[in-house]
Amino acid sequence: MIAPAAAHSVIVLPGSNQAASVNASADDFYFDVGETANLFLYIIHPEGANFAEIGEAFNITQKVLSPDGTLQNVTVTRSSSNVSYDIGDGDSVTANWYSSNIKLDQEGVYYVLSSQKGYDENGEQTRERNSVTVLYSGDSSAGWDNLKKTGLDSGAKVILHPTADARAIQSGSSLSFFLTGDIRWFENEVTDPADILDPLPVIAGVYTTPSQMAAKGAGLSIESQVISNANPMVSFKLTQSGVWTFMAVNEKGEIGDDNYQSVYVMPVKAAGTGSDADDDEDSSIPGLGIISLIACVGIAGALFMRRK
Repeated sequence: MIAPAAAHSVIVLPGSNQAASVNASADDFYFDVGETANLFLYIIHPEGANFAEIGEAFNITQKVLSPDGTLQNVTVTRSSSNVSYDIGDGDSVTANWYSSNIKLDQEGVYYVLSSQKGYDENGEQTRERNSVTVLYSGDSSAGWDNLKKTGLDSGAKVILHPTADARAIQSGSSLSFFLTGDIRWFENEVTDPADILDPLPVIAGVYTTPSQMAAKGAGLSIESQVISNANPMVSFKLTQSGVWTFMAVNEKGEIGDDNYQSVYVMPVKAAGTGSDADDDEDSSIPGLGIISLIACVGIAGALFMRRK
């Protein structure tokens, strides 16, 4: 089922510089040991190249979980200028960003955990968008399961993480995810218990660059749901390589909003090529490779109960 709408999310993209990050592909998530990853944090509807301005009052934080299991704070710097992009049909978007640098001095899997929090005039929290971006350093998969073990130590209440090493994932493969933590956290999005969505929407999509948006229109976006039972699952059929985002959010139609999210960002290479070939693929053509994503939610206590 094609998602009726997609939310703006915190998305971190690697690149040699900011201009390169906007055009990030799956290959850009793989590094040699000792390289420095230049990272650029955007708030964006990723399938539509629809950037949102990051205001000075936004509370942006970032941490990195290294292959050896250490969790460290990362310094992020807000851009001093904006950049505008043509996205076709006479429309344009204006982007700004936060940048950071992470030295990948270990071999294995790095997880970059970013968060945007918002507060009202009384100091009450009204927003928390959490996002994880995976980076691969060298040829080892050391630390791929660290997100499951210690991801919640970052302060996030819910973490979306893979159940297997996805370093070599290609279109046509299968991958499973867990959504670990207290799923009642999503209740913060609404005040009326009738608006607590069960099943909870989970949206998967392919990041679309501004130039791709101008040439071909919005990228693929697919919605499924997590059902609150003893073994909740969500499945997607994904038909192309590229930079994939997965988002759990209590929003559908007039219910909820996009203020509380758990997002995971990862590369998916084209089957048989070992590289990202999304420019050669067309999601409108049937018969392309399919990735099935199964997400299971581990929950302590009752699900979707009214927030007290």
